[in-house]
Formats: sequence, C-alpha cells, structure tokens
Amino acid sequence: MRSKRLYGFTLVELLVVIAIIGILVSLLLPAVQAAREAARRMQCSNNIKQIGLAIHNYHDTFGVLPSGTINAMSGHPTMTAILTAPGTGGLLNHTGHMLILPFIEQSSLYNQINFSIASSGFSGNGGMVPRGGWPNANTPLMKTLIPTYLCPSDRGTERGALVDTSTAYMADGQRHTNYALCAGAHSNGWPQQASWQAYSGSASTLMDGRTAVPYRGAFGFNGAAKIRDFLSGTSNVVIVGEVRIANRRGTIWEPLWGGYRYYNTFFNNHPNTNLAHIDNERYHINGWTCNTATPINGCSPNDSRSGAGATGSLHTGGAQYAFGDGSVRFVSNTTDKNTWTIVTRLASGLTDSLPN
Repeated sequence: MRSKRLYGFTLVELLVVIAIIGILVSLLLPAVQAAREAARRMQCSNNIKQIGLAIHNYHDTFGVLPSGTINAMSGHPTMTAILTAPGTGGLLNHTGHMLILPFIEQSSLYNQINFSIASSGFSGNGGMVPRGGWPNANTPLMKTLIPTYLCPSDRGTERGALVDTSTAYMADGQRHTNYALCAGAHSNGWPQQASWQAYSGSASTLMDGRTAVPYRGAFGFNGAAKIRDFLSGTSNVVIVGEVRIANRRGTIWEPLWGGYRYYNTFFNNHPNTNLAHIDNERYHINGWTCNTATPINGCSPNDSRSGAGATGSLHTGGAQYAFGDGSVRFVSNTTDKNTWTIVTRLASGLTDSLPN
C-alpha cells in the first residue's frame, strides 16, 4: 500500500508569510487609528452641537444667553462692588456650564445644586469667603463627570478630578470640560476683568491696522448677549469652542465645568497689549507660539503648548466651534488672525467671515 506524502511549509516560507502579515498590519494600523480619531471627532462635534443647542434653548426660556459666570471672583473694582454689595449673593463662582445642565439632560444634577451658595472655593487673593463656605453641599456635585462636556480625543475621562490647593487656581475635586464659552477679547478669568456690561464701549486695533473693533464676545462675567446683540449675524460669531485638557502648560490651566477659577470657563482672543501683537499669537487657535527670539509677555520661543485662555484641540489642524446660529464648524489653526478676532466678537461691524 502506497503511503501518502505529507507536505508542509518550510521555515523560510513560514517566515516570509509572517513578514507579509506584519507589513499588512503596519499598513492597516494608521488607517484604523485614523478611523478611530474620525469617530472621536464626530462625537466631539456632536457634544459641542448639543451645548450650542442647550444655549439656544436657554435663550428661548430666559430671553438671554446664560451668564458666563455668576458672582465669580475677579478682582476688578466693578466686580468687587457687585460681590460686596448687600443682597447681591456674595461670592458664588457659578458658571454658564452649570446653568445649561437641564438642557443637556442633566436636570437631576442641576436640581441638586444650591445656587444660593458657592460652587467653588476660589477666592483669589481677595480674601473673600465664598457664600456658604467651602467645602459645602455643592462640593461633591462639582465632582460629577459629564460626558457631554468632554471630547473623547482628549484625556478628560482619564485625568480624574482636579485638586489644586494654590490660592489663585484652587480646584477641589472638580471635573474638567473641553468646551469653553467665547468671551471675545475679555473676561478670560484674569483679575483685571470686569463685568460683561462694562465692556460695551471697549475696542482694540487688529494686526492689520483696522481700529475700533469692539471687545465683547457672547459671554462674560455676570452677563451675556441676547440674539439681537449679534450685529455681525449669528452665523458669523463663535459662541463655544474647544479647549485642551491634555498638553497644557500645567494643571493651573486645566478648564473645569463645575465652579469658576482663574483661566477657566472662557476662551478669548485677547485685546492687543503690545505693538508686536504677541497676544494675538498665543491666543490664536492652538496658539501659544511666540515669534520672538526672547521670552516676552509670558511667551517663550518655540513654546506651542496651550496656555491660559487659549482655544484649541487635539484634532489635527484646528478645533471645532459652535456658532450663534447653532451650527458647528471645524476651524483651521491657519485661519487669518484678523478674521478670527472678528468672528469671536459680537458686533465688529466688519464683514469678514470664515470660509465654508
């Protein structure tokens, strides 16, 4: 009886097959990663869309956009007067993110918050005591992770609650957000900033030399716009934008939804404070790049990490923004800085607009 001859792979053939599989996997991996990032970016876009709609629903309910902050520590004389005046509520540190919770399916959390006492213990260097003390009944609520406020391309869910005991940047376990309110060129959380109403007549000069461009964005301290205030058109004005959690210069810059502190809640393009327009560089999309040979105004050469008040994302090439008409668009970080300045302000009177 003839025996059957068995055939098999030689070692060389096996190694060749393994090598081919390895090459195919290495070719496929970038495509898989790109597909995952595309899905994360789509979810991020959906989040900011929901926030934009929530802001519109708030306006429909109350006739005005939610205040960027309510009685937050500022240090500016006009805000100090508000915080210390009898019957005004004292230091509360509430944020616009808290006000729209019912409109992003977080009514249960919203109903637990006591808005008559503070939502963070931040008191800067002013020595004021938050109303209701700190910690208080709101403290554990501010530690709630809200997926709608986090972009999955970032690391917000992994960072956990933020604890910072420094006087100027206090955080007591609050959770992060990747979405900040557009304040135009003011109310970015600096101690020099006043109430939103105080900036009605403030203006600055653009990099291209155009003058008298109003500061105000849609949101600020103790105030915000009405739809009628969008004199440049709702489709031409940014109201909400992405901010980074990861890759910031330090934890003091990390944005939180629950309770105000310096460099929190808002992003801005900053009024020009120097002839070299350094602030226009570092407050541009994914900014903080300094075109100077030596450090100036807090910038360092070749330092491209996100700093205070800067908008940006971990998406390649730009970030996503909600506009006053409720639309969401991806805006490139190569966008002209003059145009970006104009679309982040309410009533520039200029016709510049972003490309579709």
